[in-house]
Amino acid sequence: MKNLYRKFADALEHGQPLFLLLIRVYIGYQCIISGWAHLHHIDKTAEFFASLHIPMPRANVIISATTEIIGGGLLLLGLFSRITALVLTGNFLVAMLTVQLSNYDSSWAKLGHQIWEDQSPILGDTAFPFLVTAIIVLFFGPGLLSLDAAFSIGNARKKK
Repeated sequence: MKNLYRKFADALEHGQPLFLLLIRVYIGYQCIISGWAHLHHIDKTAEFFASLHIPMPRANVIISATTEIIGGGLLLLGLFSRITALVLTGNFLVAMLTVQLSNYDSSWAKLGHQIWEDQSPILGDTAFPFLVTAIIVLFFGPGLLSLDAAFSIGNARKKK
């Protein structure tokens, strides 16, 4: 049984670079599309940010959109991935918490209680897959199919 499990685990580990590539490319591309949409609908997005009581909504739209476009491009390429993932994690955490707090009268206690009872506010948030991907890349790196690995940047060195 132990041998069978080891073979199963080894097979999955061989698929890891492809999995990391696919999620990086998909979410990186979606980040670029999202950031581009925010910049091209800046007034509408700034109005939404203002409704969430975000200070300087127009400036924050530009910062967030630029973060998504540049971060998405770097994530897609797998370049400076862990730093990019850290920045994107912050961006998407702020986005999710801002939206969710506005749904619960800006009460951390109400939001925390709701999440404890039912995770759907977080799981249903459109930023959730972006956040999860950023966290995966932050902790596991971009994988062997990345520019980080090609240039031996960070911990993306090839296995011998």
